[in-house]
Amino acid sequence: MEIRVRPFHPHDYPRIAKMKCDAEGEQVTVEDIRRWDERWDYSKFEKVRVVAQDEEGVAVGYGELHHEPDRFDARRYFLHLAVDPAYQRRGVATAIWEHMREELAQRAATVVRLRTDAMGPGAQWADRQGFRWAGEDRISGKVTYERRLDR
Repeated sequence: MEIRVRPFHPHDYPRIAKMKCDAEGEQVTVEDIRRWDERWDYSKFEKVRVVAQDEEGVAVGYGELHHEPDRFDARRYFLHLAVDPAYQRRGVATAIWEHMREELAQRAATVVRLRTDAMGPGAQWADRQGFRWAGEDRISGKVTYERRLDR
């Protein structure tokens, strides 16, 4: 399968909402995501979103990097990454991550964090990519992984 990573476009909202529900277990709607984007303070915090599409142009994964407003550091980012379950284990997440690593390098980022299920495929993927366990949210059951970026 050939994967192409491209910038997010508003017509991708429905697929991203579906992936958030199916792959991340979040119950969100297109309107929820649009509202979050509209409320984001782009004058203070960066946010970059990309979509991975297959050879037919179907969005099969997405990635998003953003600053953490409650723990702001201009060189620290949070990564959201999800792949449609039907396309997992085909290199989609890795293709998105490679693109995001370039974005992080352009910003001279020093740390990137992500959150996933402790026993799910996201945790295994994070380990393979050099992320290390950084904490657990006992309420959600999610774990946080962190990766220090090479300079």
